[in-house]
Amino acid sequence: MKVDGSRIRELRQKSGRTLQVLSEDAAISPSFLSQVERGLSEPSLDSAFRIAGSLNVPVKAIALDEDERDRDQPVSYGGMYRDRFVTPDTAETLQVLESVLEPGPQVRMHAYAHPENEEFIFVIDGVLEITVGEQVHRIRAGDSLLIDPRIRHSYANPGSTPVRWLWVSAKSPRVG
Repeated sequence: MKVDGSRIRELRQKSGRTLQVLSEDAAISPSFLSQVERGLSEPSLDSAFRIAGSLNVPVKAIALDEDERDRDQPVSYGGMYRDRFVTPDTAETLQVLESVLEPGPQVRMHAYAHPENEEFIFVIDGVLEITVGEQVHRIRAGDSLLIDPRIRHSYANPGSTPVRWLWVSAKSPRVG
């Protein structure tokens, strides 16, 4: 998957964040993020996930190919992770993703942060390991976790089968 650097810049500016802030949230250098935004460099899949996660959008939202941005279709990333944006178009402060992560240590998503107020995870199938700051949570099917997304967090699948969960995040309503 190739990313659309101008779309990343647009989403970053819309969120009111500087290159420095987004690069810190995504754990990449500001110069590299600038090169990605200008189309001079292409991030790894892991870096693309951290950038998208830091922007609080599914990774397909920063895809270069319009076909990969189709909201209603699940998108697979290297066969290890797939997501489907299930939020209605009319939602202003809420985002819901249905996500699936294959098992194995090679599919751990590295830590990132973003400015939303709350993030809620509900596991449908399997076991999801979420690290928030220094604290590790193992969430099983039927369990949930509320986290502060401003704290760096990462996730992995420690089980032997795919894990499927709903990822819900909420922004502060705009005043004015």
